[in-house]
Amino acid sequence: MADAWPTVAVTPLRRDPAMLTSMAVRVQRRTRFLSLAVFVLIVLQRCASSTLPPQIERVVLKTSNVTRYYPVRGLTTTAIFDDIDKNGLFDSMGRPALGQASVDWKMDWQGSGARSGLCDQAWMTITLNIVVTLPEHKRPNDLPPDIKANWQRFAARVATHEQRHVDIYLSAARRMKSRMEAILSQSGACSTLENTIGSLWASERADVEKAQHQFHVEDAAKNQDDRKPLQDKIDVNKKRLSAIASELQSLDQTLEAQTRRRDNTQAELTAVKAEMGKSGASPPICAQSGLTSKLLALCQRYSASVAAYNALVEDRNEVVSRRNNLAHEHNQIVATTNTLIEAINWTR
Repeated sequence: MADAWPTVAVTPLRRDPAMLTSMAVRVQRRTRFLSLAVFVLIVLQRCASSTLPPQIERVVLKTSNVTRYYPVRGLTTTAIFDDIDKNGLFDSMGRPALGQASVDWKMDWQGSGARSGLCDQAWMTITLNIVVTLPEHKRPNDLPPDIKANWQRFAARVATHEQRHVDIYLSAARRMKSRMEAILSQSGACSTLENTIGSLWASERADVEKAQHQFHVEDAAKNQDDRKPLQDKIDVNKKRLSAIASELQSLDQTLEAQTRRRDNTQAELTAVKAEMGKSGASPPICAQSGLTSKLLALCQRYSASVAAYNALVEDRNEVVSRRNNLAHEHNQIVATTNTLIEAINWTR
């Protein structure tokens, strides 16, 4: 809350005509002086502002970015990447490339010597033209849903990768512009400036290529990290498939041996029946009592052969069951591994 103002008594001023006139004159003169001061101040400000040097952009940077596409065909993962490898892009070393960002650098500067010996610095123009080439599937609507989804993710990743190359080039161009402006702001002989500009032009372009290579190294390492867990699972599955294949081979050999034993047992049973037939008997007679020694011996052979045959059947059923379970596991692992291989093929 503000403090209360003290009450002040106001003494009425007498109306003296002479005094009023004198006051008016003084006020008028003061007003003229004040107006003159403001005018002088405005004029001085205009003069000062007119003497400030204009901001000169010594280096002009011109950039362009064009995107082109190369056709990709094939309706399976294998067919798609076979087409890319055979008919797609190639880098400077002749290796297949998924995408590409090519550049064209230009610099336009020419200084002229002045009487003072210093270089009359004309403007510089730096031109950077970038052409990005990306894959484009020519029959996207014919792709199966899972292949189409993988293709879209793949194409987006290639575009992101190439955009990073573009960003590195643009950043380098802006840095080069700034450094060239610093050089051109200095005075010196044209030959000296020309050497300095040429050295900077070469070093900056070398640096940007190093940056591009470093990005490739880092991106490849990241890509490898993405592939590693998939590859690890594939390796585990392949090891298990190898073990299954070995056991299946062993079981198949066991089945073959059992088949031979079964055939031999069946042959023994046939022979026993034939011997019984010569005596006018058949296997059911073995359940009777009072058999001759010959029939009793034949019945014992028959009984032993039947027991062996039944044991073979039981063993064979166990082997077949084990083999069927392994075959089922094998097919499941193969399906899972194929899915992993499909995923790793798209992780490029």
